[in-house]
Amino acid sequence: MNSEISPESSQSMLKWIQSFYHKHKQELLSYLVFGLMTTVVNVGVFNLLYVLDVKYQLANLAALILAKLFAYFTNKHFVFKTKTRQGFDSIREFIRFVFARGFTGLVDYFGLIVLVEVLALSPVYSKYGLQIVVIVLNYILGKKLVFTSK
Repeated sequence: MNSEISPESSQSMLKWIQSFYHKHKQELLSYLVFGLMTTVVNVGVFNLLYVLDVKYQLANLAALILAKLFAYFTNKHFVFKTKTRQGFDSIREFIRFVFARGFTGLVDYFGLIVLVEVLALSPVYSKYGLQIVVIVLNYILGKKLVFTSK
C-alpha cells in the first residue's frame, strides 16, 4: 500500500482550504483573535496560579473555567455572531457550548495529566502544546454544533 499523497489530491485539498478560507475569512480571523485572547486568559491564569504554588491540576481547572466563560461571550457576539434572543434558544445554545467546551476541557485537563505524569513533560510547555489541539477542536465544534444558524 502506497502511503504517499498524489499531486491531484494535494491540489484538491489545497483548493478546498483556499475556498474554505475565502468563504469564512472574517469569521476565521475573528476566531483567531478571540481564540488567542482566550488562550491568554487560560494560560495566564494557569501560570499565575502555578507560580503561586497552586497544584497544577487545580490551577488548570480554574484556568479552564475562566477561559470557557470568556470564550462563550466572545464567540457568541464577535465570532459566530448568533442572534439568539429568546430565552430558550439562548439556553440551548449555552448548554451546547458547555457540552462542547466541556469535552475539549476534558481533552485539555486529562491531556495535561498524561503529558506530565506519564510522559514526564514540562507542565507549562505541555499546556502550550495542548492549546493548539483545543483551539482547532473548539472551532469545529463551535461552528458545527454550538453556534448554528437555523
